[in-house]
Amino acid sequence: MRCSALAEQLGEPMIGTVDQRERWLLVEDRSAWGSHAVRDRFGADVEARAKELGLRLLLVRRREGDPADDAVRAAILVDTLTGEMVSRTVSSAADLSVEAAAAAPLSSFGEPLAGPLFLVCTNGKRDACCALRGRALIATLAATQGNRVWETTHLGGHRFAGNLVCLPDGIVYGRVAPLDGPRLADAYVAGRLDPSFLRGRSAWPAPAQVAEQVLRERMDLDGLADVRLEEATLDADHATVVLRTRTGAHTFELHADRLQPARPTSCRADDTEAPLHWVISAAR
Repeated sequence: MRCSALAEQLGEPMIGTVDQRERWLLVEDRSAWGSHAVRDRFGADVEARAKELGLRLLLVRRREGDPADDAVRAAILVDTLTGEMVSRTVSSAADLSVEAAAAAPLSSFGEPLAGPLFLVCTNGKRDACCALRGRALIATLAATQGNRVWETTHLGGHRFAGNLVCLPDGIVYGRVAPLDGPRLADAYVAGRLDPSFLRGRSAWPAPAQVAEQVLRERMDLDGLADVRLEEATLDADHATVVLRTRTGAHTFELHADRLQPARPTSCRADDTEAPLHWVISAAR
């Protein structure tokens, strides 16, 4: 059974499954992507350094094609905390510094870029679910959002395919069917989101992602700006999250739990895993 079908059958929660990365660096690349496409393009050291710096480094494209077409390619830097995007053109990966992308002012990287942008993972060599579900999703999205839509390499969470990212806010949706994609994209353009498809926000730690979904569903909030993160403190298996809405502050206590039974978290995985999930213990 494919990992995405198994996760659905087990009822695995999607919320709180987005790695916390405040900045995203997207580099255009039309070549055929392998299972470790970013590592193949940038090298293992750069890939590891980007992760260490909290930078999400991805390859993106609007279509697969001749690598020679990438003599000049777009590079887009996104700050999901401030909601800013800038872009410039580069001739090779060597023109980019992950250290600068992670810490330098966005204005020093490139020119302002108007959003939004939508990313869909289609990296089938990494996981078959991303190809099977991602390509179907991107076909319907491209029909309504045009050049705002990009294919991307590995986002994490293959078992939640189709995965849809809304930038510049770093909203990540999972289990998005082709017919749901255009509706979710249109809502994002209008400043709204749908908590039922949420995997989380990349700028926030996992416990805050969980608390946001619960708060939105309890209060029927769908505006992007309806919920703000004021504070999040975490240790190994406990967290305290303070969110603010127009009615005031909301405090959540959470604990980490392991989902059973253990399952393969990717179609390519040889081992099984009991995924970590944050559960709300108390709210006030």
